[in-house]
Amino acid sequence: MDLTPFPRKGSIAPLTLPLPGFSDLICSNVFVLGRGPLTLIDTGPKFPGSFDCLDRQFRSMGLAWRDVERILVTHGHIDHFGLVATIRKAAGHDIPCYIHEDDFWRLSSGFIEQGMWSKETEEFCAFAGIPEPTVEQMVRRSHLFKDLCDPVDAALLMRDGDVFQGADFELEVIHTPGHSPGSSCLFERQTGVLFSGDTLIKHITPNPFHETNRSRLSDPTYKSLKAFRHSLQRLEQLPVGATFPAHGEWIPDLKALIEGYRGHHTQRSKQIHRALMDTGRSLHELMREVFPNIKDAEVFLGVSEVFVHLELLLEAGQAELVDAGPPAIFRAGRGHGI
Repeated sequence: MDLTPFPRKGSIAPLTLPLPGFSDLICSNVFVLGRGPLTLIDTGPKFPGSFDCLDRQFRSMGLAWRDVERILVTHGHIDHFGLVATIRKAAGHDIPCYIHEDDFWRLSSGFIEQGMWSKETEEFCAFAGIPEPTVEQMVRRSHLFKDLCDPVDAALLMRDGDVFQGADFELEVIHTPGHSPGSSCLFERQTGVLFSGDTLIKHITPNPFHETNRSRLSDPTYKSLKAFRHSLQRLEQLPVGATFPAHGEWIPDLKALIEGYRGHHTQRSKQIHRALMDTGRSLHELMREVFPNIKDAEVFLGVSEVFVHLELLLEAGQAELVDAGPPAIFRAGRGHGI
């Protein structure tokens, strides 16, 4: 696929990595800022050949890894921090790596070495009614992911409103939970560029993942889709001229994209509500109704998407829990309006 080149903005240099096996994401985008000491935004995953691809682009610009003074990670998914350790080794020094405090734990050795799977995730699968053979496939797939990243145990915390400065840029941290609890965007006011991570992507609607690891949350009432909608409202208020996402092409019109997301969310909620009208359903049954052709490898994503909408339908009285299970059974409620 031919991608529209990123516009030239200040000292920002985009680097692009292929994502074999993840064609829906198109590519990973890594951004370099500065002309002296350099700042990296995300690193891409540790796929075979990924660092070599990154290194060729980096060196072709006359840049040196030893000049990287910090790495800012937009959120704690492996395709955003997977190469931190490799880049530190190439630089020959321990580059400080920052991530929002609500995703800090995702970079830890303990979480990664257990295959990024937890007892809480297993309990959610039972709650959702996902068949055991499918859960076993999910566990195996999850354990494969740990080979696509290295832990970053010495990561530093960044918080909403923090500012990272260079000679010709100033990045403000905008905490935008939804895709993950610690998802953050970075806004460079001089150029009007918003680095959106996975919060805004041009060609797909990002999935506000249900956070199964509830004991890790700073806010136990956290609901992914509700948080995501609030994050979109925050981003609309910024004077953004161009949005540079972590996957795919740059976004010229942030507000139009957000309106498209809202329309998609409304239609999905209506679809889920209609599916609950006839009979009570488990989350897995509901997911199969909404996504009849879903691939086995995407079952958890489908269940997660259905559940984050269902959480808000429950909150509004438009759905109700009729059996706590497991599996839990839901049906349409009597609330009005979506």
